[in-house]
Amino acid sequence: MGSAFGLVAIGAVTLLAIALWAVLRRALGGTRPADQIGADGVPSGASGRKAVQRAFRAEARAALVALLVGVGVAGLLIGVGAGWSRLYGLPYALAGSVGAVAGLVAYSLLPRPSWPVEGNGSIVAELSPRGPTSFARQWVFVLPAAAACALVVGILLAGLFSATDENGLHRVFQRRSLSGWSTEGGRVVDVQYGLSSSGPFPGWYYGVPVLLATVVLVAAVYWALFLAARAARPASTELFAADTALRTLRTRFIMAASSAALAFQIAGLAAISGTVLRASHLDPVPTADPDAVPGTVPVEPGHTLALALVLLALVLAVVAVVLLVKSITLVGELWAAGRATRERLDLARAR
Repeated sequence: MGSAFGLVAIGAVTLLAIALWAVLRRALGGTRPADQIGADGVPSGASGRKAVQRAFRAEARAALVALLVGVGVAGLLIGVGAGWSRLYGLPYALAGSVGAVAGLVAYSLLPRPSWPVEGNGSIVAELSPRGPTSFARQWVFVLPAAAACALVVGILLAGLFSATDENGLHRVFQRRSLSGWSTEGGRVVDVQYGLSSSGPFPGWYYGVPVLLATVVLVAAVYWALFLAARAARPASTELFAADTALRTLRTRFIMAASSAALAFQIAGLAAISGTVLRASHLDPVPTADPDAVPGTVPVEPGHTLALALVLLALVLAVVAVVLLVKSITLVGELWAAGRATRERLDLARAR
């Protein structure tokens, strides 16, 4: 029975992961910015092409540094959690969001080369407004925002249902369960109930820091998107296509990397919650045979909720990996766009 359920669960997770990958690929994919530059044309002058090449390569370096900083900070927190047991795993819960915030701050603060100014000093004004959500499909922003709201609601519910451990920290789950029984004349008598505690559970001890880190992460994402959208346009209209492509790639990278961190964080909390709830919602079956090992029965609806959380954690882990791979491929697209511009420049010089 257990193996059959495991196979069904693996099959369901696989199918759902494939469907989610198709959705995410369509949402974050679309026309490649490098192809867009090729269709709209590259600046005819050598200085303009050099500027496009510098811009894309600088953006690729910034994105790579952001990934390294984010993964490095997350790894550092995981190491702290493994080496400092008195924190009870709190650094694990914060690793994803804190790492993403560090990476986004580094990404936003790294300098980029400015677009060249026209020789006569003229500036071309663009009247169409640009905002943080102008360079990607709207639901690319809605889905992570909905996930962040769901995380906040889940943490609040977990905090309300949490209890204190022996140190007074809200990090365990308590439930009234069957604790023992007696036998008399081959019959089960005197069934006893008591409070059972299971942990670590994402109560207020973990929930409050995670909530604060999530708020900071959302603010860092908005700040990075704001900087990407509101940066000055090039002075020459010939550079508008390259500038739009650059902003599009930058927006996609910010959303892919931050969404990967958010998905990892939710997956970890869901896995821990599901594991704790599943263990606490299994009651032993009273037996009159003192030598027999008592079986267990699931207690609903907690047991089903626990299984749903575990399956959700598996799906979100797959989504997080897909998004992380997507952010890495976006770095490659930035390098490719810069290289394509250089090839066109070399070809123009050869002519």
